[in-house]
Amino acid sequence: MLIKKSREIIALNPKRSAAGLKPGMRCSQIGTPEQHKGCRCNEAVDTQKTVTVTYSGPFGKAFGYWIPVAVKPEWIIHFGVGTTFEYDELKTTVQPKIEIMK
Repeated sequence: MLIKKSREIIALNPKRSAAGLKPGMRCSQIGTPEQHKGCRCNEAVDTQKTVTVTYSGPFGKAFGYWIPVAVKPEWIIHFGVGTTFEYDELKTTVQPKIEIMK
């Protein structure tokens, strides 16, 4: 997800959109408040450095990332790895399409 420090969602990948999330929502509305206690968004915005965490997810070890967007200091790319499926069993490879807007 692309989010603002205010937790407003700016953009989503297709999987998150299919789950019913929409731009304009707050990422803190997803799940329960307990799931957001380890949020490191503010730290990533304040330091302008990538912040990572490792935690126990439903499939074992999982990782969370908050990556600052250099040209938009209040924006963060936020995602987790290992929270929705076990990667060892992933059968297909998807190449992301990345477009840089100027």
